[in-house]
Amino acid sequence: MLPAHLADRLLKQRRDADTTEFARQLPLHADDPRWMTDPEDDAPVARREPDWASDY
Repeated sequence: MLPAHLADRLLKQRRDADTTEFARQLPLHADDPRWMTDPEDDAPVARREPDWASDY
């Protein structure tokens, strides 16, 4: 078991690392405007599945 002062230091280091990682990834989400749109506004993408009976 760790002494309290070491556990506190490790916890602060982990929180700082998590905050840094979150801030690093934040611009990735800011550049993608899809997270701001409602799913109802998006038209469903028409996907054509292959017809295995005729297209093989």
